[in-house]
Amino acid sequence: MNAVVVAFFIGPLSEDLGVSRSAIAWALTFRIGVAGLTGPFMGPLIDRYGSRWLGSVAGVYTGATLIGLYFVDNIWTLYLMFGLSGLMGFGAPGGSLLITVPVAKWFVVRRGRAMAFATAGAPLGTVAGIFMAQVLINSVGWRGAWMVFGFGLWAVMVPLFAVFMRRTPEDLGLIPDGGVIGPSSDNESAAGRATISQEVDWPLRRVLRTRVMWMLVVAFGINQFVGSGTLLHRVGSFEADGLSDRMVSTGIAVEPLTFLVMALMFGMVIERAVPRFIGALGLTFMSISILPMLFFVDGHNYFIFIHSIMWGMGAGAGMNFMNVVWPNYFGRKHLGSIRGFILPITILAGGLGAPMYGYIIDHWGGYNVAWSVTLISMMVAGTLYLFARPPQLKESEDPGET
Repeated sequence: MNAVVVAFFIGPLSEDLGVSRSAIAWALTFRIGVAGLTGPFMGPLIDRYGSRWLGSVAGVYTGATLIGLYFVDNIWTLYLMFGLSGLMGFGAPGGSLLITVPVAKWFVVRRGRAMAFATAGAPLGTVAGIFMAQVLINSVGWRGAWMVFGFGLWAVMVPLFAVFMRRTPEDLGLIPDGGVIGPSSDNESAAGRATISQEVDWPLRRVLRTRVMWMLVVAFGINQFVGSGTLLHRVGSFEADGLSDRMVSTGIAVEPLTFLVMALMFGMVIERAVPRFIGALGLTFMSISILPMLFFVDGHNYFIFIHSIMWGMGAGAGMNFMNVVWPNYFGRKHLGSIRGFILPITILAGGLGAPMYGYIIDHWGGYNVAWSVTLISMMVAGTLYLFARPPQLKESEDPGET
């Protein structure tokens, strides 16, 4: 359950529990924070055992925590249940390690489009979740809505992981991109073999000593901080501007659909382009999406569609960059350990975004100040992406050396 859908629960939860929106936003922070703490443990497990049974267990557990939200009757139990829901890593920004790491290990030449297809379910689920949340909250209340989402997770996620997920293609006698071990005349398989033979696998200890890794971590942290705050609080901003519930839900639903199309497009583009340029372009689009929110003119309600389309375009490009840059720069072998170690650092920034934006909106200048912070921060992060060149080894250097 991402921040876009959770945003529709903020109002009902605030009214029913008698607490402020900023207090409710801390629940999302606890979920993200706990998910980040599990990253260093989940990553190496995925490298070693794969995601098949880890994902199945995570699905059962996470569905149970969503059902448990039915019984929340105060802010502290809300914090507890949200925190527990992140324990298996599903509060992590940029997608779960259980999904993104295996896909990156199965594809090299066609990694961009594979990662785009793998994450395409997220925007479709978001669109469905937006309308389901509104319908369910209005018909069975927010408690019943959480329960329906929990049972839905059990019905969909657990069977998919148990039946289809495998660790690496090499485990099945294959090579990435659908090739087989042995001679092949297929041009794409040959290209894949050549790429794999040139691939350098950086162990975590060496990755931590590269400048580009920390540039990416800072940029991702900024992006997650302002992204989580903006996604969670923009519904309240739209409502304050006088938009109806129907207009808000329809306008926001345009975003994940745009994201889906652009993610698939950029998934193919990024295979032939310089990835850091795609990342910078994505944040440029997202920066532009903030302008209508800052300069809204009363009566021009179509601004929500401009915002949603531009944000969706930027998110589609940014998702591809985030998923591709780590295996492209540092190889496949230690990918789970690398992303698992980095996750808590970026997640801390992302987790603080929602409540900090709540305080900015409530006490430090309102929505205009908050959206100005988003605009400036994304420009800074985009600049870091632009200069995040891949690491280079000296001729005599081995990345495995200490």
